[in-house]
Amino acid sequence: MHSKLMNQVSLTLACTSLGVSAVVTAPGMAQEPLLEFHSVGLYDWPANAKDQKVMDAFKLMRDRIGDLVLEMDMDPMQGEMMQMGWDLLTARSSLYFAPDENGMNASFVLTPGNGNPEAMQQQLSGLAMMGGMEFVDQGDQTAEAMGPMGPMTLGYDENRLWVAMGDAKPTQMDIKRYGLPEDVTPLMSGRVDINGMLNMFAPEMVEQMQSSPELMMGNPLGMFMGPDAAIVEFSAGVDATQTHMMSRLIGARQAMQQSEMSTPALFGTDDLRSVPQDTVRLSAMQTNMGMALQSIEQALAMSGENPLEEINAQLGVDLIDDVLANIGDRAMYYQSMSTGGGGLTSAVVLLELRDANQMGRAHRTLVNKLNELAEQEIDGYAKVQSRQVDGVEVFTMTVPGLPIPFEPSWAINQGQLVITMSPVSIEAALAQMSARASQSVLDNAQFKSAIVSRMPDEGAAAINFMDTPRMVAKGYGMTNLLTSAIANMARSPEYPERVQGSLMPGYTAFTNGVLPSGSISKWDGDDLVTHYFGDRSMLVQLSAGLGTLADMQGLIVPAVGVGALLPALGQARERANQLKSATQVRSLIQALMVYGAGNGGNPPSSMQDLIDDGFITPDLLVSPMGSAFDGGPDYTVRLTKQAVDSYNAQYIVAIDRAAYMNGEWEVNVGFADAHVEMLELYRLEELLEMPLNEGAREELQLGDF
Repeated sequence: MHSKLMNQVSLTLACTSLGVSAVVTAPGMAQEPLLEFHSVGLYDWPANAKDQKVMDAFKLMRDRIGDLVLEMDMDPMQGEMMQMGWDLLTARSSLYFAPDENGMNASFVLTPGNGNPEAMQQQLSGLAMMGGMEFVDQGDQTAEAMGPMGPMTLGYDENRLWVAMGDAKPTQMDIKRYGLPEDVTPLMSGRVDINGMLNMFAPEMVEQMQSSPELMMGNPLGMFMGPDAAIVEFSAGVDATQTHMMSRLIGARQAMQQSEMSTPALFGTDDLRSVPQDTVRLSAMQTNMGMALQSIEQALAMSGENPLEEINAQLGVDLIDDVLANIGDRAMYYQSMSTGGGGLTSAVVLLELRDANQMGRAHRTLVNKLNELAEQEIDGYAKVQSRQVDGVEVFTMTVPGLPIPFEPSWAINQGQLVITMSPVSIEAALAQMSARASQSVLDNAQFKSAIVSRMPDEGAAAINFMDTPRMVAKGYGMTNLLTSAIANMARSPEYPERVQGSLMPGYTAFTNGVLPSGSISKWDGDDLVTHYFGDRSMLVQLSAGLGTLADMQGLIVPAVGVGALLPALGQARERANQLKSATQVRSLIQALMVYGAGNGGNPPSSMQDLIDDGFITPDLLVSPMGSAFDGGPDYTVRLTKQAVDSYNAQYIVAIDRAAYMNGEWEVNVGFADAHVEMLELYRLEELLEMPLNEGAREELQLGDF
């Protein structure tokens, strides 16, 4: 059973590697390929000084698989299959897939960095036989079988192993450049026709989507379906110092119009002057708010209900027309040193507005309503404050009395909604937008070399920039830990010295000469082209990503501290409310006794008599434990002669009814001798059952719980 399972796993691994590895160009095909992918594989991937030791450690994983065979006492054949799976997954490879009149043509070609193509062909043939598909040897280094999708050929030569379906013939690797700069060595390329793939493998879904146009309106998937569907081409490679990736959405303009998406608005250099010079991360993008509004409207139409009508009536504004529809086509996001140290807490969002005045009026109504609701529902523990900063009204969400480490702030300025995570950030953001700002990100040397030098004259559809040197420095420690894990994984108890020393260069060497990362999207006719660029070292790129995660500690540490503190604060607040409740119960009993002493030992006819005669004030009847859920009184008192003059320590006189009705486990109960106890519910029930307290449940309006 164990052997059979391992064979099935190995077959799955082999087939998967053949199916997802990279592509071959097969000439003479009837149609353009639906899927094409090429990759140089692990062993031909050009390393650099910073990555070399890690790449070498990865290549030792094949030997580690051999160690596991002995350590786990596996059958030797199982070890060979596992190593073959590794060879297939790391091979230089090509994939080609295209339809023709008889079905489809597909070709998978691999040039393994390890292993013998002839032996691998025999192993795959054997695995296929175990799976119920027999390859018949043709005597010319090929074997043929009838597969689930037509005839298949499994062949090899001195350097290659291939599987072909239909009329496809294996050819040598041909990685496409797809717009890569001339000095870049291509390492990977691909082409994907999503519309063609869906029509071949999921025609029912395509038919359903096309018969329901409302499902496609504003849907990004609509770009890749229908007669004007976009086709994706991409390539990646390296030059002496950088990694480059190019992607092209062929026919993107018509595809966007087909799916009723707006064409991305362009960004010019002047639009970037509101971004600080010391920016460490920047994204300029389209909001796609029109698409979001269409999705909301479709969802409401399909549901047959419109809950927004009630919400709008409560808030006094139309959230769709007055707020969301007012957000424009463009948005920018940045983190900078001047807005908060460069981490996530320094984040600033700039949303273009269509009608800033209308948004301002709706916003004022919203703020007033939210403050009113907060005062009514949560005792003012949340409040939107406003103040003037250089003539601009700034709003900040606060939580008075609670140590929450966030104060989101926002303002409407120069036709944009400016949103930050703290008051200090919005002050710096507004200062950058003012006339007194003498510099901007356009004066940042790294930004100029990475982005400005590549900006198209007509403007960019999207821009991304990251100060990779800064992020790499923050992520170096975590990357070092990860490479230690890789080193230990490549070793084995039998060969503990297989990897020696650190796989990482020292900090100074690693962080020296790191280049910034970024991307620019632009229109080339009807095609949308994006060029991504970054430091050549994969470890540097990884370290930059981990450095971004390290920025989260600025949020996590305060949040954890507050998380530890809030339970204690909650308990303290609850205890304070309980003490206040007990004081109010005692005050009610004492008022009742004083009234009785002045009225011949007779109780008042109602609690209103105590208020009218000045013995209590109305606020004494409001429980700090919250209002009773049924709308009844918060406190109830037995207006009996025994309550006035019996002084019996077990005769119940008053109770915090709100706490009782709202499900508290303990409630304050007052007795005729004027003492108050915090009683658990079971003890209260025992007292209510005493003959002495007959009728107390009804008089105190407790109901039959």
